[in-house]
Amino acid sequence: QFLQSDSSKIKKALKMGRIGALLIISALLWDLIFPINKSLWTSSYVCWTSGLAMCFLASLYWLIDLQGYKRWTKPFVVYGMNAITVFFLSGLIPRMMGLIKIQVADDEKIGLQLWLYQTLIAPLFSDPYHASLAGAITFILIWLGILWWMHSKKVFVKV
Repeated sequence: QFLQSDSSKIKKALKMGRIGALLIISALLWDLIFPINKSLWTSSYVCWTSGLAMCFLASLYWLIDLQGYKRWTKPFVVYGMNAITVFFLSGLIPRMMGLIKIQVADDEKIGLQLWLYQTLIAPLFSDPYHASLAGAITFILIWLGILWWMHSKKVFVKV
């Protein structure tokens, strides 16, 4: 088993941070000629987001692996161990819920997912943006509960 010394781990974190910073600076310079544009996925946008991601990864590597702050990472580990399950079922379940129709008016039926949102989430918020955010967070927390249970039972779906 290959064990890295602490100094080589620190060098690795610093190198990731430098590469990330270099990508960000490159993107900002490149932006003067070729604008950062998400819709078109321009090369300047790719450099910008790659640089941000590399700096974020370097920060997490330093915080978790080098400093040992791991306790708060449990929800991410739980999600990561069954990410394919969430990916697959998050697309399938809403479609299935859309097939289940609920009568809301004399001549109107809506899907179960929309009915749940309109009945349980939207009435709690005056702003539709906040209601939508609350719906998304609720969805994430429901999945976290399911995945936590799967993790505790050591059920891991692999492809």
